[in-house]
Amino acid sequence: MRPLIYILIFLSGFSFDSLAQTYSLDTILIAWGERATITGRIGASVGDEFPEFAAWTDSIGSLEILEVIGPDTVKPLDSDPAEWDYVLEKKWIVTGWDSGYVDIDSTLHLGVTPFKSEQLLGHVDIIDVNWTVAEQIRRAVQYLPYLIGALLLAGIVWLIVRNIKRKEPKLVAKEEIIRPAHEVALEALEHLKSRESWNKGDEKTFQVKLSAIIREYIDRRFEVSSLDKTSQEATAIIRMLPVSEADKQGIINALLTGDQIKFAKFKAASDVHTKSLQACIDFVTNTKEDEVA
Repeated sequence: MRPLIYILIFLSGFSFDSLAQTYSLDTILIAWGERATITGRIGASVGDEFPEFAAWTDSIGSLEILEVIGPDTVKPLDSDPAEWDYVLEKKWIVTGWDSGYVDIDSTLHLGVTPFKSEQLLGHVDIIDVNWTVAEQIRRAVQYLPYLIGALLLAGIVWLIVRNIKRKEPKLVAKEEIIRPAHEVALEALEHLKSRESWNKGDEKTFQVKLSAIIREYIDRRFEVSSLDKTSQEATAIIRMLPVSEADKQGIINALLTGDQIKFAKFKAASDVHTKSLQACIDFVTNTKEDEVA
């Protein structure tokens, strides 16, 4: 039996003059092949340039990166500094196969003034547990009744589902009529315009719906994926679209304005909302499929 070997991972927070970056780990001990999550948070104010996270792609020291989530824009926590208007958050799902400890501080490559890391923790002792065959069998037997019960339950559920499916009448599928992307988008935008929710104290909800409508249109019309991206990532996608620079800039400005209103506690005048809405309507009208080669 392969011994249980644990890895100690050390991670410290740090900050800079204009931006504050913190990285935290959900555990300090992981076994071989287990997963851990590293969470990076960057606090910023309105007007700051978008900061960059640590340049981790395939690995972090001896840790293997399994998945990267984000970045995404979130609201600051009550415990965050008052000067933060919004927070960028990114997660790395990692695992390890080497014993010992990982000094994550030394793997950071942020392209900014070097920081002073805290003193590293010392090397952790490896815990080596060897089980005898009799001990392994004794430990496994106690779970046997649960395994048998689970198999019986799964069999009963399978029989019930199979019988239900046999009794269900077969429905003739109707052909789905798919409306053009621009028709759906313009209808939704006109409905949003008629409600004028930004004049009724509901600016944030209006901006959320406006962003969702225009991103869904962009994804359907140009066969891209912007709906699940941050505004920064969506902006990069929009700049690659085969449309005029004026249309690109208009829709980018609308999305960035929406971000400030949603996350940065920014109070906008009524004409700012109507301008963003009209920019979205113009973008859909100018880029609908029957008018673009």
